[in-house]
Amino acid sequence: MYLWEGSVLPEWLDYNGHMTEHRYLHIFSDSSDALYAKLGVVFEKAAEGSYYTMETHLRHLAETHVGGSLWTETEILGYDEKRLHLFHRLFESGGKLLATAEHLALHVAHSKSCAASGDMLTKVASIFANQNELPVAERVGSVLRQPSRHT
Repeated sequence: MYLWEGSVLPEWLDYNGHMTEHRYLHIFSDSSDALYAKLGVVFEKAAEGSYYTMETHLRHLAETHVGGSLWTETEILGYDEKRLHLFHRLFESGGKLLATAEHLALHVAHSKSCAASGDMLTKVASIFANQNELPVAERVGSVLRQPSRHT
């Protein structure tokens, strides 16, 4: 599902001339928010019920440049009444995969985790059913590992 598109702005570059880490996360966050809006989250009333990211794993796969046209694809990999397991892919024009992000989000209302509304869960189930046949993305569920030390 396509949820975000934009282009690389000059202020998004770091001292090496590459898009900064936080811009990747910002794009993926905007993609999550676009999904949440489709599910019925009203951001002006977020305290009454919205999703919060609890965990994120980013993979940076390729560089991009100022002016590059970008877009994301988003999948719901799994869900229950309180949680969403999301996977985003960031592409550049020509279809080059730049980065991926895997998120675990929790539904919260009034600062406590709780089940999403029936209407939201129906929308989640519909999206999930439409994406269920997609192949599992590479490295989904992986964790960062530090190499063992040798003494």
